[in-house]
Amino acid sequence: MPPTPQAISTGPPPLQWRALFASGWATPLLALLVLLLLLSARRIGSYDLGTHLRAGQWIVQNHAFPAKDVFTYTQNTRDYLDSNGLYQVLLYFMVKAFGYASLTLLNMAVLTLIFFLLWKRLQATGCHPLGTYLLLLTALLMTERRFMIRPEIFSWLFLSSTLLVLDLRSRGRDFLYLLPFLQLFWVNTEGLFILGWLVMAAYALEGRLQRKRWDPKLVRFGLFSLGADLLNPAFLKGMFFPLLLWTRLQGSNLHKQTVVELFSPWRYLRVEKTDYDSNLHVFLFFGTASVLLILFFLTWRKRRLQDLVLTAAFGYMACAAVRNIPLFALVCLPFLAAALRDAVPPGLGSRFFGKKTAWAAALFIALTAARVATNAFYISDRRLERLGLGLDPGRLPIGAADFLSQNRLDGRLLNHLNFGGWLDWRGPQPTFIDGRSEVMEDGFYGEYLQSFSPMGLSLLAAHYQSQLILVDYNAAPQWVEQLRHFSDWRLVYLDSCSALYARRDYAPQIPALSFPGFLESRRVPAETGPSLGAQLGGLKPSRFLTWIRGFYRPQTYAMGDFSLGLFALKVGEVEAARDLLMEGFRRTNGDYGEVFYNLAVANLRLGDLDQGRRCLEYSGALDPANPAVPQALKSLPRL
Repeated sequence: MPPTPQAISTGPPPLQWRALFASGWATPLLALLVLLLLLSARRIGSYDLGTHLRAGQWIVQNHAFPAKDVFTYTQNTRDYLDSNGLYQVLLYFMVKAFGYASLTLLNMAVLTLIFFLLWKRLQATGCHPLGTYLLLLTALLMTERRFMIRPEIFSWLFLSSTLLVLDLRSRGRDFLYLLPFLQLFWVNTEGLFILGWLVMAAYALEGRLQRKRWDPKLVRFGLFSLGADLLNPAFLKGMFFPLLLWTRLQGSNLHKQTVVELFSPWRYLRVEKTDYDSNLHVFLFFGTASVLLILFFLTWRKRRLQDLVLTAAFGYMACAAVRNIPLFALVCLPFLAAALRDAVPPGLGSRFFGKKTAWAAALFIALTAARVATNAFYISDRRLERLGLGLDPGRLPIGAADFLSQNRLDGRLLNHLNFGGWLDWRGPQPTFIDGRSEVMEDGFYGEYLQSFSPMGLSLLAAHYQSQLILVDYNAAPQWVEQLRHFSDWRLVYLDSCSALYARRDYAPQIPALSFPGFLESRRVPAETGPSLGAQLGGLKPSRFLTWIRGFYRPQTYAMGDFSLGLFALKVGEVEAARDLLMEGFRRTNGDYGEVFYNLAVANLRLGDLDQGRRCLEYSGALDPANPAVPQALKSLPRL
């Protein structure tokens, strides 16, 4: 019988529950659990959700996996290797049985399990509870941007489980038999299963260097895990599918150049709007990576090879694409905890950080959780996420898809990429484009990107003989500007995120949308000069009071009204824009500077200089860093 690997010393034993309660550190830990549940309880706005549901439905109905793209009319000759089948079937059954809210609850449960596994790995390092608490909080803030209904969440779960199994092996507890089962579920759920190979190889190599021989049991179950990866619908092709995904991360690839989540953290900060968004997750990545490197340097004699290899690998992945920052956090923060334990003199933490520190930590988490509960956490960064269960109709084209179906508008549709997923699921006709980059032919994607250049949309619509165009007007202002000048197209549907245009000779029974009628249907009153003055007069905007209210009062950022108002401005319906923006102003109590700025633009275009000036002054008070405000005020005629 081969010898059992010797347990590796990992410092002081972790505190048990009774000791945690006695020390006071159970309180911030429970507060972190509440914060985790609140951050994961989000309304669903994932653009890929519809594609996953449609794929799950297709698999169930056909008792097979699609070999060609069956969802779009533009890529239907392309091979389709579905690496998410198990996940998609699960989602489809849950929606059919329990509705969309069950998907949020499922995500909450999976994320809670992931962070429980991370806590177990952090606790096993013997790091002081304060360090464990800070690293858990750091991991939560580094990952919460990706708390979406997407299969990558299950990759986090399988990766965390694999790491825990291997960590337990190094401490003399043997659960290696779980590895093949983890890989079997992983390979049929998400394409990142190849990360399991990386982790097992790193731990096997560490064992080889320690004992001068390979751990035969780990090697055996590693090979069983590779065999389990063959048990997927595409066999060898499915096993090597991640190599295709890897090509999407190369600098010359169009997807890498245009999909924001594939940007490096540095490029992400350059191109994303930072006027309001703190981008905390990116700066936490920079900070933790720097601290980790410093601690590794100070304690390099005590570091294990697997820690160094995995930190280098996952650090590289996070530097290559901002979407990989959560992977870095979940894998590498326990390595930081172990290095922190070795760098800090024993007993120092217990001497200086006791119950008072624990209660202060719990209070900080409680205040953060309060801002999540009121939505101020998201609104302060102008993010689209909101607390709640089920679908977010302000981000998905739910109403537009229903309008198409109810009016039997099943003609040739050209749609924005963001909306393709939902149209796969609920649209009455095949989709033009969706978010499956592995299916999309590069030339076609380049053709789609050209539509955002002047006159590009008309060429694309003519080439595909489109009869309908569905626009995500918040993401594609270039399309809106081009459509404004298309005399042979008319706007037939509008909601808080989507606009549907029909060609003049298609479905003539559907009239062009009238903005006065649209405002009347939404019960938005028409404004006048005196009414504007009465509503805007006497306001005392205060950034500080807005921040304070975020701790105890539910916050509303009327994204729908603001989006509609800006859309109306773009298409030249200035009076409707003013009325919609005022409706948003009423719903938000005038707490946001950009609302006043856009109101100023509308009023100035209507010739109301007094109200335009007043709105600019309010905008400057709330947003003094906006350089456009003093420039606009300077350009106004003096009173």
